[in-house]
Amino acid sequence: MFYQWAEKQKYAKEKSLIFWWQSKKDPRPNIGDYVAYDLVNRILANKGKLITDKLNHDKKLVSVGSVLHFANTGDAIWGTGLNKKMDDKVNKFKSLDVRAVRGPLTRDYLMNRGIEVPQIYGDPAILLPYFYPKALMEKAEKKEYIVINHMNDDMAKYKGHEDALVSPMQYPGSFIESIINSKLVISSSLHGVIIAEAYGVPAIFFDSGSGESMFKYEDYFQGTGRNDIPKVTTVDEGLSKSVVMPPNFTPIANKLYQAFPFDLWGTK
Repeated sequence: MFYQWAEKQKYAKEKSLIFWWQSKKDPRPNIGDYVAYDLVNRILANKGKLITDKLNHDKKLVSVGSVLHFANTGDAIWGTGLNKKMDDKVNKFKSLDVRAVRGPLTRDYLMNRGIEVPQIYGDPAILLPYFYPKALMEKAEKKEYIVINHMNDDMAKYKGHEDALVSPMQYPGSFIESIINSKLVISSSLHGVIIAEAYGVPAIFFDSGSGESMFKYEDYFQGTGRNDIPKVTTVDEGLSKSVVMPPNFTPIANKLYQAFPFDLWGTK
């Protein structure tokens, strides 16, 4: 009983220092949101730091996801993107400590609000291969394709492809393993696309009508130097589409890692 109480206290403290979104209705983690906790935790551990070692406990770090609207004045931003589904009035911050953003569209939005933003782009999930090595999870035989749904999708749109379905509602290890051991990823989830590309697996965005704005997809792709988004409106169309291999993310990943606000934890 004491252990459970202590874990809840630790979780609450960490959440006040770094932001990650968690559904109140579903206890399972959504990969694109949970990575904000998992990845930051691992990066800090590399420096011998805990999340709770953050020097200033009055401000938080906002990173992975379209979660800019959760930032308050003075918070640090690293790889976050604007959520175009939200009314602009929810973005109440007046100033931010921006180290990197997901892409140039988010940068333009913040610059237009008078907030300085460096030209450092990338979703931090592209750093996952450094912490979940492909060599440890890769198998000799791979699936021809997998399909990743968005958490808000109408699952009827996946009829006939149930055996290839991979849910985004899981922890990173098993999710990444499914991606690594497939030859193609067709994903309605943005982070299904991002993580696949980070591991060098060709990915196609499935525009499933989940209600997500195209803004975040455009922001991500432009942040990696591309204007064209491989997009389909059915899974079958995705299987017939020729897909270009992902770009080399090493320069982007290195720049993004170097922009991490280690100084907020008193380290370099």
